Amino acid sequence: MRKIIITCPKCKEKMRIMDKVAKYRCPSCKEVYKFSSYKRVIQKIINFFKGIVQTFIDIKSNFITKYKNTKATYNYMKQMKTNMKNNPNWSNYHAEQAEEKKMKTAQKPKFWEKFKK
Repeated sequence: MRKIIITCPKCKEKMRIMDKVAKYRCPSCKEVYKFSSYKRVIQKIINFFKGIVQTFIDIKSNFITKYKNTKATYNYMKQMKTNMKNNPNWSNYHAEQAEEKKMKTAQKPKFWEKFKK
């Protein structure tokens, strides 16, 4: 059996019940709630339309996500193309910068060591 979520008519708290006709007790106010076959049919119709709305929302969000990913990929490829034209070794830029920094901070000979020879 599938569980559904309804609101208690007395305290307006949400409660989970099985999808079958029975009497249920609200966990917060201890009120007995009768889930009849009429209420079950209404609940199924409401859930059907909620599912349709949720499907449209999911389709819209998927389109937006795919569009943003495609746009980002296009911008990256455009940037890569221009950088490759200007400098074929542009992808090693960070490695070159790290190497230059390493060379600058390398231990330099001290001033008085020049005069020892």
